[in-house]
Amino acid sequence: MTLEAVQVAVYKSLPRWLRVRAVRHTTPNFTVGSLGLITHDGGHVLLVRTTYRNGWLPAGGFVRRGETPHAAVTREVGEELGVEVAFRDHHRVYFDVARRAVTFISVGVVPEDTVFVPRTAELAEARWFRLDELPPMPHDFTEGMPEEDLDAIRAAVRPSRPRS
Repeated sequence: MTLEAVQVAVYKSLPRWLRVRAVRHTTPNFTVGSLGLITHDGGHVLLVRTTYRNGWLPAGGFVRRGETPHAAVTREVGEELGVEVAFRDHHRVYFDVARRAVTFISVGVVPEDTVFVPRTAELAEARWFRLDELPPMPHDFTEGMPEEDLDAIRAAVRPSRPRS
């Protein structure tokens, strides 16, 4: 009998609760985050500058246990910037094996006169940036803002065409 066959036999003999614990203990854990690309016109994106990192980032944060990525980004933006944003379903999922992180990215549209005021100690400021003039982002922000994100921001304000 091979070592793998012995491992499988032992695993099968365990009670269900112990198998679940064994799998959770021996497989990698990942953090899950959700970022919001907020726009008012499809040509600008709102970015925040945190007090603990250099550079600018999209608003967002970690997904809590039992929470969806959509609910997390809505909650985070509300808590941090005091504004309720209607986010679309995520258009991209970023997977970073080295950081053991999964990040969901969504676009939200707000009226042009929306005022964003940092409400937590972790945010220094929030500002609009043109898509063609994005500021430097932190070197460890591996999610980046690829063309796929910029296209999603632009498309968010285009009127949808009726189906024929």
